[in-house]
Amino acid sequence: MSLAISLIAPSSITDDAAVARGIRGLESLGVKVHCPEPLQQPCRYLAGSREWRLAQLHAAYDDPETQAVWAIRGGYGAAQLLDGIDWARLAANPKPLVGYSDVTVLLDHWHRHDLPAIHGPVVKAAGGLLDAHDESEEYGVLRRQLRETLALIDGPATLDYPTIYPTTYPIAAWGEAPDTLTGPLVGGNLTTLASLVGTPVAFRAPQGALVILEDVGEPWYRLERALWQLVQGGALDQAAAVCLGTFEGCPPWGNERLEAILAETLAPLGLPLYHGLPVGHGLHNRPWRYGAIGHIGQGRLAVEA
Repeated sequence: MSLAISLIAPSSITDDAAVARGIRGLESLGVKVHCPEPLQQPCRYLAGSREWRLAQLHAAYDDPETQAVWAIRGGYGAAQLLDGIDWARLAANPKPLVGYSDVTVLLDHWHRHDLPAIHGPVVKAAGGLLDAHDESEEYGVLRRQLRETLALIDGPATLDYPTIYPTTYPIAAWGEAPDTLTGPLVGGNLTTLASLVGTPVAFRAPQGALVILEDVGEPWYRLERALWQLVQGGALDQAAAVCLGTFEGCPPWGNERLEAILAETLAPLGLPLYHGLPVGHGLHNRPWRYGAIGHIGQGRLAVEA
């Protein structure tokens, strides 16, 4: 039986053509896509009113024929849904929520409620399979990442992906960060997490966590400001380390390294810093299970199945 997924649009509006291409991209991998009609009912820059997006989220979890719920895109708006979610209703038919960027806030709260969550490509990205040439690097990377995401949803044996099941990711220590470290993987988009500081849904890393951070299109001073906000807001007080993914399209400042700036910001907490994870808004966006135990060692981040 083919893997079936339900689509949701929890945040910003997406062009209908991009949605259609994303669906066709997933279908090219053998995925059966359940998409409500209409998927979106535009409200300003949002995919729908808060009530509309909540209704679609609950309906996706009520669907007995799908094995995962996959966000079309990020943007803005996911945090608006949190106080309206019927957690018991979701727990009655638990299945992974997949997405990243603005969806970061949902992933974190799914984990808090013992529901599975996967930080990985959004459905819109699957449209890239239709744009890139079959022999191109872009096509190969995107196809692998999407197949890895499917394997995380349904298991490598079920989908016959044993050779690509994601278990390790490249990572490098910055400065005097220890060579080995272990902890649960949490985090996501830096700006999104910083925006929650001081709210009832604020992000707080669990004890010993390896906090993965990534961002897109933000000048370095804004990245420093966002991380400072997390540090001063207590979000990282119990963390064991920060692990940087990609910072796509983030304009640099002079000859400084972003890692050096962020390490300075983390210094009051004594948190070690790692970098080089292929996670973020660029071409390389490897999926990982939110809350899974990660082991750093020998230049790799190994994740328990």
